[in-house]
Amino acid sequence: MGSSIGIMGCSSSVADRRSDKVIRAAILIQNWYRLTMARLEMRRRYSLSIFQSIEYADEQDQLQLSNFFTFMLDHCTHPDSVSHIFTSPSVSQVVDEGLSLTEFEKKIDVPDSYCGPRLSFPLTVEDANALLHAFRNEQLLHARYVLQLLSETRRVLKEMPNITHLSTSYSKEITVCGDLHGNLDDLLLIFYKNGLPSEQNRYVFNGDFVDRGQNSMEILIILFAFLLIYPNDLHLNRGNHEDYIMNLRYGFTKEVSKKYKDHGKQILCLLRDVFSWLPLATIIDSKVLILHGGISDTTDLDFLNALERNKLKSLMRPPKSVRDRQDQVKERIPTTRPSKHIANRNVAGETQHISSSGSTEPSGSNLPPEPTLKEWKQILDILWSDPRSQNGCTPNKCRGGGCYFGPDVTAKLFEKYNLKMLIRSHEFKPEGYEISHDGKVITIFSASNYYEEGSNRGAYIKLNPELIPRFVQYRVSKYTRRENLRERVGTIESSALKSLREKIYAHRAELTSAFAQYDLNGTGKISVNDWAAAMESVLQLELPWRMLRSQLAQTNSDGEVDFMSCFYDLKMGQPIKEVQPALVETLCRYRKDLEIIFNVIDKDHSGKSR
Repeated sequence: MGSSIGIMGCSSSVADRRSDKVIRAAILIQNWYRLTMARLEMRRRYSLSIFQSIEYADEQDQLQLSNFFTFMLDHCTHPDSVSHIFTSPSVSQVVDEGLSLTEFEKKIDVPDSYCGPRLSFPLTVEDANALLHAFRNEQLLHARYVLQLLSETRRVLKEMPNITHLSTSYSKEITVCGDLHGNLDDLLLIFYKNGLPSEQNRYVFNGDFVDRGQNSMEILIILFAFLLIYPNDLHLNRGNHEDYIMNLRYGFTKEVSKKYKDHGKQILCLLRDVFSWLPLATIIDSKVLILHGGISDTTDLDFLNALERNKLKSLMRPPKSVRDRQDQVKERIPTTRPSKHIANRNVAGETQHISSSGSTEPSGSNLPPEPTLKEWKQILDILWSDPRSQNGCTPNKCRGGGCYFGPDVTAKLFEKYNLKMLIRSHEFKPEGYEISHDGKVITIFSASNYYEEGSNRGAYIKLNPELIPRFVQYRVSKYTRRENLRERVGTIESSALKSLREKIYAHRAELTSAFAQYDLNGTGKISVNDWAAAMESVLQLELPWRMLRSQLAQTNSDGEVDFMSCFYDLKMGQPIKEVQPALVETLCRYRKDLEIIFNVIDKDHSGKSR
């Protein structure tokens, strides 16, 4: 009996020891998993920070380049033309507002060999479905139909007020989408998940339809087609990229010129006018304000509703009164250009229904007047601003335009206009949306894989009659389904670091000089803190440089940074004797600006200049 009890006790202790080992092993595995996931998340976050910082720095560069274009425009013989970028003697005839649809047919022939959609106006749902099918199969819409569609879109947009008022009583829900930036697959996925626009399925698209992606033209054609079919049920707000000067830098101008070699100028010229007629904001049930960027402490919705929005062709070119005082321009950047429309109703007005038919105004010979400083700043703020958690309203120095607005600014506007929610876009968000200002401000971003495949989800909002937002997230997956999380993060990180290293090389001379100020003994080595301070002083990207050090530079056994190792992986071929290294760095830094200038010179988009 005693021996059996001893055996039982022995087996029990063995089982306990095994159980302890299993628990300890499980804890170790759990800790390892948490640490691994935390490191992956850290890498993902700093990679996205790199992308976003470089994006905003690029926007600042664009705003500085706009000074060059302003000089060009101010010295053109025709003050409302951008030399030959968009206009030529033949263009004004093709896009004249007095042209009928049949006159386009006489001017532009569609060959029998054309296999794409053949549109007839007024458009029907069948036409829209034909467009969707064609674009899924990578077909182009013929230039004649593009010009007809844009002409009809302009006619309908001109009837619309600056601020559109909607009511959820006409449908169960309203869907709000954010930036698409030329990502056609995102738009197709939204329509697949949420249904096509109709009288029972209403949409608001909140700007930035174009640039960056490869299919901006297709997105515009689809949205404009549904706008013509359902003018009271699909609504478009203008974004900061619906701007012809922005399009020069971020790809849309190049896309149109490549896809429509023979009629690209006419299409771009007409689009410049169409963009200026896009409404500025939408208000749902007098409670939810939807606009692209944000607000400022001087935002006046009544003033915005009454100004002539078509006067502002580009916010990248400010009114002459501002150009004459450059010190003011530097503080609150982008620039502007003209347009024309008067909305004759107060912000608190009732819902207006837009007829799908309307009169075509003959084009006048007189140029529209320049916008005033107040008009330019009011639209600049609602298209370029970003929310922040701190109270107050300060210039948005990261982007170079608009402002940062705090919860107090939001509360003040809500009290003045009896609002309860602001939906805006304009900002990349990893999950496709973000809620701020105690739930009063929602950012919605609908372009998935924005920086890199797998970098972020897209999202849209469903608003019910109680105005309770419901978020739907998605990600277009072409390649990422075959990758695990570590591989996806590695792809994003690699792409981000590549972009950052290009930025570093472009500032090599300045960085070397900044490093030397800390290297008093000429050893080529400085502390990590000094290295990080030098990197930030030159690049001004507000990145976690100490964390990034291991990816960008080497250290010795004492922990000091070999600062010239920043450039080891960036060396280009030995330059010829006639070309100084500093020139190579300068060309690298300003290559995007130079590309824009070359595009201006390249009248026929042949890739060659004479």
